[in-house]
Amino acid sequence: MTAYRFCRSDDLGLLAEAHERCRGSEDEAAPALDRARLKELIRELDLWSSSCMVALEGSEPVGVLLGCKSDTATLVYALRVHPEHRRRGHARHLLTSLSSKLAILGPPRLVAEVPAHRPAALALFDACGWRREEQLVDWQRSATPPPAETIAPAEEQFASISVEEALASGLLAPAANGWRRDPASFERQADRLTCLGFYSADRLEAVVVGRAPHARRGALEVLALGSTDTDLGRLSLRLLLAELERSADGTTLLVPCVSPVELEATPLFELFFRPGGEHVRFATEAESA
Repeated sequence: MTAYRFCRSDDLGLLAEAHERCRGSEDEAAPALDRARLKELIRELDLWSSSCMVALEGSEPVGVLLGCKSDTATLVYALRVHPEHRRRGHARHLLTSLSSKLAILGPPRLVAEVPAHRPAALALFDACGWRREEQLVDWQRSATPPPAETIAPAEEQFASISVEEALASGLLAPAANGWRRDPASFERQADRLTCLGFYSADRLEAVVVGRAPHARRGALEVLALGSTDTDLGRLSLRLLLAELERSADGTTLLVPCVSPVELEATPLFELFFRPGGEHVRFATEAESA
């Protein structure tokens, strides 16, 4: 007999155990998740224990759902069922239970960002009646020096700025329903962020916000970037990205899960980024069982 239950703040160990025990062959390349990483997700993505569920047979976890909650939506961050217990309705039941809870407590919107290379996961959300909203793209760039014709700026034009200054600059492209680059989470993880600005004599020309690579993630994540709509602004942004790479010893830069309405492809190509993995954003509204 399978029991399903929502979790509490003291269930982080159980959630980590369930997530790893339900790992399938499709998850071989996925980094491990433990209590420490769950605590990071609480800061980074607003993971809420009360929006997470486990499916148990006796004391053994056979399914897990990790949910992150904002004022406007809940993100299904992870949904796994143990390979020996699949095709028994566990995943659907977990999604339905979360939907029923949110129909009462809110927020009513649910979203999921599903890797496009996982047909079984895509088919699950289709079968559960979730609608496909848009395609999201991971943009990556390996360390690329500025073009030879670029003149190195004066050192004082670079400046470390605060999260508050970056947000107040008005230069950052807003995250379009995004979770990984939600400005509301920046202050909670300020100790892991690198905020750089580039100044001309008159104003701040460009800003980048980067997050230090996690031990199990190779790339430095660019959470936000932007510049004035001028030649100097665009050049300043290129130089800031090069400085971000230099400060991270040439680590690959990654702008994850970019919506086409958030950042256009042409400027990203001009900044030496190239498209990588793709995700499908699904959405639905909470419904009572």
